[in-house]
Amino acid sequence: MTTDNSTPRPDGDDTPVEPVAADPVTPTPEAPAEPELVEPAPVEPVAPAPEPAADPEPAVDPEPAADAQPAAEPAAQPTTALPSAPPPAHGQQPEPAADTAAAPQVVYVDAPARPKKRGTRGVGLAVVLLSTGVFAVLYALATIALALALRPDGLNGFGGYLASAPFFVPVLVFAGAHLLLVIVANRAGWWIHVLGGFLVAVVVWVSFLGAALIAAEAIGATEAQQQSVILQQLVNPLGIIAAVLAREIPIWVGGIVARRGRAQTARNADAQAAYERDLAAHRASVQPAAPAS
Repeated sequence: MTTDNSTPRPDGDDTPVEPVAADPVTPTPEAPAEPELVEPAPVEPVAPAPEPAADPEPAVDPEPAADAQPAAEPAAQPTTALPSAPPPAHGQQPEPAADTAAAPQVVYVDAPARPKKRGTRGVGLAVVLLSTGVFAVLYALATIALALALRPDGLNGFGGYLASAPFFVPVLVFAGAHLLLVIVANRAGWWIHVLGGFLVAVVVWVSFLGAALIAAEAIGATEAQQQSVILQQLVNPLGIIAAVLAREIPIWVGGIVARRGRAQTARNADAQAAYERDLAAHRASVQPAAPAS
């Protein structure tokens, strides 16, 4: 704002007088005067100074200003040092701390299987087949010897006799009776084969008598005829030879089965002892531990 300090001319001349800019009045502090309204001079706009680049990291929640004084040491140190996890990356939620005490896992342990008792039936079957062959061969040789002793031409009908009931029936009965004896004896000692041989001999002799009745066609005959045939066959040397062979052969081969039975008994005892040890260890492992006092 400018102040017109020109003095009006008395002659009434209307010629404009150029205004003269007055010096700005600077108030002096010593003599305060009444304030005048002075228009402020136009100020040129000043470009704001560039601010430093902002931190690329986003702003975080404001934290209270740290104390200028050094932080005091903690009153006490923890007694157990736990491994500290690395700080999570920005934008990721911190993982919850793993439970130090793992949950107990249930483990199912199968109990040891009870061992199966081993027997001698497999070996016994092989022995029965062997003994049956021996019985058949010896019975045939005894028949040949007896036929030659009674008649020089006794071998003329020998082939027919081998196919007759008095020969093959005792052989088949001996095989069945001896097999039954081996199955019953199983792992027993030799003595049961000695005693069982008597029963086998009796069964074979009775079968020879029945086969003789069949060969004489006395099954449908009268009772007197049947008694006559039976009395003749009671003293027949072939029946006696068949009974003796049926008595001796089980004793001879019974030792093989008895020896196998002793070995299997020892193996079964060892397997049972091992099973009991494993079972005791299994029970101890699955038994819950007593709570600590």
